[in-house]
Amino acid sequence: MRNRLTLLSSALTLVALSSVAIACGSSGDSGGSSDLGASDGTLPNDTETPAEDAESPLDAQDDVAATDGAELPDVTTDDTDGSDGVLTPDLIQPDLAPVDVPPVPDVEADFGDCSPAGGPRNIYDLQNPDCPDHISPEPTTNPGVPITLEGVIVTGRFSDTFFVQEPKGGPYSGLAIFSHGVPTDELEPGTIITIEGNYTEYFDNSQLYLTSFEVTGKTAVPEPWIPEHPSHLATESPVAELFEGVLVRVEDVKTIHTKPDCPEEYGEFAVTGNLRIDDMGVKWKAHLGDEFASITGPLYYGFGNFKIEPRTDTDLVVTKEGGATAISKCIASECQVQASNPGTKAVVITEVMADAVGDDTGQEWIELYNKGNTAVDVSGWELRDCGAQAWPIVGGGLVIQPGKYLVLGYSSSPAMNGGAPVDVAYGTAFYLPNTLGSVLLFDGAGPQAQLVDQTRYSRFEPWTSFKVGKSLERVSATADGTLPESWETGSKEYGTAGNLGTPGAKNSAF
Repeated sequence: MRNRLTLLSSALTLVALSSVAIACGSSGDSGGSSDLGASDGTLPNDTETPAEDAESPLDAQDDVAATDGAELPDVTTDDTDGSDGVLTPDLIQPDLAPVDVPPVPDVEADFGDCSPAGGPRNIYDLQNPDCPDHISPEPTTNPGVPITLEGVIVTGRFSDTFFVQEPKGGPYSGLAIFSHGVPTDELEPGTIITIEGNYTEYFDNSQLYLTSFEVTGKTAVPEPWIPEHPSHLATESPVAELFEGVLVRVEDVKTIHTKPDCPEEYGEFAVTGNLRIDDMGVKWKAHLGDEFASITGPLYYGFGNFKIEPRTDTDLVVTKEGGATAISKCIASECQVQASNPGTKAVVITEVMADAVGDDTGQEWIELYNKGNTAVDVSGWELRDCGAQAWPIVGGGLVIQPGKYLVLGYSSSPAMNGGAPVDVAYGTAFYLPNTLGSVLLFDGAGPQAQLVDQTRYSRFEPWTSFKVGKSLERVSATADGTLPESWETGSKEYGTAGNLGTPGAKNSAF
């Protein structure tokens, strides 16, 4: 188990971390034995296990959206702990979603769940450090401590791992069982069993190495615990540890990062609250903006992070799939153009709304401005980012007169876009991440197209103008769009959703 917590009756305070991850490629952690242990039941030594098992390089996270690889200077994967709370360019940390401070988790363990001192141990005793029969120090090497657990309920079974839970449920009630080659095909969720095995802490994950089990009955699967906010189950949460191994569910979440472990690949994606979803049981092809009514599964700890392990496809209740090209990208240097490239500046990107109030996806928009003396037809031009996104600008009314604007956005419907005067809609074909992103404007498609203009943006230092519900306004048409000092926060209200900005009109800063 990770750092054990003694819960106080006083309120716990969550701090919204300012961390950033420049997005990467799809993960490949298959879960099971790769996370839990060797197939012969022995604990692998440190040389056989990725260093990230012991300490993930991306261990701190928070609630913010995905990145597309917008360029930061001298980005490295240094595993520095930003303990002073200040982000620096050489510190990569996972991506965050809109910085709404989540409610304080109101969770306390019931110490009455502990077994009487000296009696048979239950799961609460193994997981709760305050139980009188908690094993301390916790065993971290073979053979561990022999344990018998009676009357526990199977909540999920994977290839070489299954999860059990005490019938009462709640904090400290769940545990991962590594089957160690023992056949477990009959252990469907709801099976009541007595199990024997050896308890160990494998890279801070509590688990039992199974030696035998006996089926004693069938019952309903315990109801999943639902946190008030998804971030309460994320790695940095003060209460996630209480629900390690417990069947949980989060509701109304969306994908904010498709590859949060870049450059490593562990088969995970992140949703609202920077909560990880893993692929031990279900391999979901994540795209930015995927929306889920709910995600259910046991909460597992591995590779430095807590994560939900959906058991079957039905544990992922999908309400909307993000754009096919909306994936996160990893390294800033992979951007197709350098930030120093000024472009032709025939047209400039003068305003960006990446994180509107409420459901920001439908309210995103990008403003183009013709600063020249002749009309410019942008038909056939292409909007790209530093990742894989590329959207050809097509349709009517694409001639921008001198001194005039063209607004591109997710939706041209005022009812959906918060009242922004969007001229051309790109729908799911383009996506603006909520923390760190880029917009590149080309005068055509293909490798021969010339860069016209570009901007980069970030929610983190040294950027200070990017705020929820407020656009980024370029201070002048000639300012370098890749620099933070070239942008100010929108201050004029527009539309019907309470957002601030000047879409289709002169910037407040001009």
